[in-house]
Amino acid sequence: MSNSYQSFSYVYDKFMDNIPYHEWATYLTNLFHQHGIEHDTLIELGCGTGTMALCMADAGYSIIGIDNSTDMLTIAQDKLTTHSTIALTLQDMREFTLDGTYNGFYSVCDSLNYLLTPEDLSAAFLSVKKHLSPQGIFIFDLKTPYFYEYVLGDQTFCDHQEDCSYTWENSYFEEDHINQYDLTLFIKESGDTRFMRFTETHHQRAYSLPEIIDLLSLSGLEYVTAYDAFTPNAPTDTSERIYIIAKNRNGE
Repeated sequence: MSNSYQSFSYVYDKFMDNIPYHEWATYLTNLFHQHGIEHDTLIELGCGTGTMALCMADAGYSIIGIDNSTDMLTIAQDKLTTHSTIALTLQDMREFTLDGTYNGFYSVCDSLNYLLTPEDLSAAFLSVKKHLSPQGIFIFDLKTPYFYEYVLGDQTFCDHQEDCSYTWENSYFEEDHINQYDLTLFIKESGDTRFMRFTETHHQRAYSLPEIIDLLSLSGLEYVTAYDAFTPNAPTDTSERIYIIAKNRNGE
């Protein structure tokens, strides 16, 4: 797993300003409430620049955010200076260490799709298992194979703002279930009219629901249910993002 989002981390929030984080947080909070988890400390895997952590803190939770990107966490720390209920830690989600156990873990914004092999994803599940309380739950989202193959496909996306622009080229390799993002960024230098050009390549992997269920079981977690994202409905063949809930097997 590479440490993605280097140059892009500094303009990430600008280009993600169309994401309804508060609506996503409301959906996630409702799922936790349905399982009796309210006002607990939650662990976020892949917290990025901290926007979701802020939303979940506003919902009454204390948050420990885990990410392996120094750049992302630097930006998150700047946002969270006045939020005493949020802590950040620089760790790999495949092998993190925490003090004690916790009732709730979550990972959203397709962070787990960045784990490119079943072994990597299983390692992350094992790390959650070690720190999940007997009655705790783990909620996470994933983009689906359908999304990568039929929605993104080999399309190119562009965005232009006053001080930054990007071109985002996608290539989906169906045999390997890997989607490659080739980013070209133009970022305006402070106090200058010139733009600096940066390039980055990111990869995500598509996982089927049966594959996820098997990996959860191998890691000592038990699959509970899955939803078509932001709905109470079961996933369909055309779901683009799904939410999965898992728990400790037999409350162990």
